[in-house]
Amino acid sequence: MNLKRLNMFSMENKLVGWLRHVLTVISVIIFIVGCVILGYMAWVLATSITVSRFLSGTLIFTYSVLGVGFLFFLTGLVGWVASASEVLCLLRLYLIALVLAIATEIGGLIALSILDTKLEMVLLNGWAEVNQGTRNIVQNKFNCCGFYGPKEFAYTNYPLSNSCYDGATETDADAFTNAQQLKQTGCGAPLKFWMDDNKAIWCSVLAGLGGLQLMCVILCIHIIHKLKDKSGYKRTSSKRRLHDEKSAYSL
Repeated sequence: MNLKRLNMFSMENKLVGWLRHVLTVISVIIFIVGCVILGYMAWVLATSITVSRFLSGTLIFTYSVLGVGFLFFLTGLVGWVASASEVLCLLRLYLIALVLAIATEIGGLIALSILDTKLEMVLLNGWAEVNQGTRNIVQNKFNCCGFYGPKEFAYTNYPLSNSCYDGATETDADAFTNAQQLKQTGCGAPLKFWMDDNKAIWCSVLAGLGGLQLMCVILCIHIIHKLKDKSGYKRTSSKRRLHDEKSAYSL
C-alpha cells in the first residue's frame, strides 16, 4: 500500500512539474506582450504633446491601452514568479489577479457594446492621441495625410509632416512648396477598411490572448489543487512516521 501511494505521489510530482513549466511559458508570453504594449505607449507619451495632457482625464484611448498593458505585464510577472516558485500563496494571488483581469476586460467590452462605440470613433481618438511617428507610419503605408485629409490642418497651428507629401524626404524642401505633391486623401477611411479586411486576424489575436489567460486560470487551479494534495500527503506521512516511531519506542 505504501509503495502504491509512493508511486502515485511520484506521478503527481511529475504532473505538477510539467504543468508548472507550461504555466511559466504562458506567463512569460503574457509578460512580454505587456512589455511591448507599455514600451510602445512610453514611446508615444515621450514623443508627443499627449504627455502634457496625461493628467487631464481626457485621454481615453491612452488610458485604455496603458491599462491593458499593465494588466498583461503584472499578471504575467506574478504568474512567472508563482509558477517558478510553486508557492501556494503566490499561486492564489496569481489566480485572483487573472480573474480580476479577465473580468475587467469583459467589462470593457460590455461597456463598448453598451455605449455603441463605433470603430471610426476609436480610430479617431487613437489618431488624436498617438505620436507623429505612428502617424507617419500610417501615412506612408496608406499614402494619406491626416485623419480626414490635409484640410484639417487649415485652421490649426500644427505643421504638415513630410509623410503628407508624395516622395518627400527629410531634406526635400521643394516638396513643401509644391502643392500638387500634397496627399489629398485622409487616413481614416483606409484605416477603417484595413481593420475590416483584417478583422479575422486581429480578432484571432485578441481571442488568443484571452484564451491564454483562461488557460492560465485552469492550470493555476489544477496546480493549486495538486499542491494542496501533496502537502496533505506529506503531513499524513509525517504523522504516520511519528506514530510508528512512538510505537517502536514503546515496545
